[in-house]
Parts: sequence; C-alpha cells; structure tokens
Amino acid sequence: MTVCCEDLYRGCDVAAKRRSSRIVVVSPHLDDAVLSLGSTVAHAVQAGSKVEILTVFSDSPVSQAEAGPWDSRCGFTTEGEAAAARRAEDRTACAVLGAEPRWLDFGDECYERRGSDEDIYSAVISVVDGADAVFIPGFPLVHADHARLSSLLLRRGLNCPRVALYGEQPYMFAQGKAPTDADFAPTPVLAATLPWRYVRTRRAHRRTKYRAARSYRAQLYHLGLARFGLHQMLWREAARGGEPIVWLS
Repeated sequence: MTVCCEDLYRGCDVAAKRRSSRIVVVSPHLDDAVLSLGSTVAHAVQAGSKVEILTVFSDSPVSQAEAGPWDSRCGFTTEGEAAAARRAEDRTACAVLGAEPRWLDFGDECYERRGSDEDIYSAVISVVDGADAVFIPGFPLVHADHARLSSLLLRRGLNCPRVALYGEQPYMFAQGKAPTDADFAPTPVLAATLPWRYVRTRRAHRRTKYRAARSYRAQLYHLGLARFGLHQMLWREAARGGEPIVWLS
C-alpha cells in the first residue's frame, strides 16, 4: 500500500501540528538514513518539519586505531581518518536534504564500541526526547550493527508519539526485494504483524535524495552504487511505490 508523506504527521498532537514537527531518523552508520529515507526526509523538510539524522555508530574522528576491513577497502588507514571523512560526507548529504546531522562517537562492529548497550540507549534517548516522530531501521537488518540497534531500541522502548521502522538501503536493493507484511519480525519482542506502507514522494524529492546520496563518495563503489547502481536502486524504489515504512504507534 502506498501512502502520502502527509501521513508522517498523522497522530501527532494538536500542539505539534501548530508548530514545526520534529522528526528524528536513527541511522546506524553514516549513510544509512539518507540512502533509505532521503526522499521522505526531503519532503518533510519542504513541508516545514525539522528533521534530524542521528548516526549512532559514527566512530571517533580522533581515534588512531587501525582502519577496519571496510574502511581499509575505502582507502582509509585509521578509524579517525575514516570517521572524519565520512562525517564530512554526511554533513554535505544532510545539507542537501535540509536535515541536521547529529553524531554519536560509538564505534561500529569493527572498532572499540566505547559504551555498553545502556550507554547507547541513554544517548539515543537524550537526542530523540521531545520528537514528534522517530524512525529506526527495520528491514532486512542483515548488518549486525543494524539488528543490535533496532533490537535495543524496540526492547527498551522510545518515549515518542509516533515510532516507525524503515526499509534499509542498499540492502533491499542488493537482495532484490522489499519488505512484506510477512517480513515484519526484526526482534523476538515484536510478535505482531503490522503492514508495511510505501511513502509516495515527488520526483523533485527523489532527485534531491540522489544528489544527497552522491555525497557519500567514499562508500558508493563498495556499496555497489557507483555508475548506474544508484540510479537503478532509486528507479526500483520508485517503481515499487516509494520508501517502505511501518508504523508501530
């Protein structure tokens, strides 16, 4: 089923409707939110909402730890070098969308985590506090960091009027599939089956997403999105009706 972007605001209280709604998109790494929800974010910003993209495993830009396998493939020698370069890319991408980037210094699976699950949860909660809607990764959760983060937030809960899961790119593109109702089971704490919806956006918003995604130059080749890959991913996404989400509340 396809829905309009205006449905992002359904269920917000009267006070929220009178002011600019605040939306937080939780991104495991520096690129996940933009690649997955860039068109929706561009539309929400144009509609007057304040959108923040919170990257949880942003790594530390001052770390001298040897670059992990992924960052080494991307041409970096240390965690700090990779984190600094990727944050700069993320800042550019968010600026294209009109969103505000926010970064936490927790390490991804290749590096020292620099915090427990409790630390991660507390840090995320401190940022999303007061938001009208929060989006977290929901499918296919094939990356260990994505699955861990989503499970943690769903298990502990988010104090927010509206919480939704989003389909993750480029993982859906790589698998050649999008979520269906039967796929909704990211963690054992969610036994119910809820319907996935596709957020319909305008061509201008999809073009904005394309420009924003192009900012992640260190990543695109290794993600399979160089040359025509990004075009193909966005074309397939549009053909299916838009970016998939499922509302939990």
